[in-house]
Amino acid sequence: MALITKDGDQTEKVVDAPKIEFPCENYVIKVVSLDVDDIHQEIKECLLVHAPEMAEAENINRSSKGRFISFSFRIVAQSEDQLSALHRDLMSIEAVKMVM
Repeated sequence: MALITKDGDQTEKVVDAPKIEFPCENYVIKVVSLDVDDIHQEIKECLLVHAPEMAEAENINRSSKGRFISFSFRIVAQSEDQLSALHRDLMSIEAVKMVM
């Protein structure tokens, strides 16, 4: 499979993803979940464990049929370990379907 570089050229070589410099202010976490009761609070409590400086959700969007809801939060990312633990704990919430 050929990959396309940002210059539009094809390459067979896999390019390493850009590295994040820590601490990284304004790191965006997006969570997609089923739209169930108290999901916002449950997600927020999980985020506060890993990123106590986090503010309220910036964006909250519901799907057109109302089955899903997405939240975007900004945190100060301190390390890869912090982000991995946050991702693991968010995904352990039953209603959460995706964390980006």
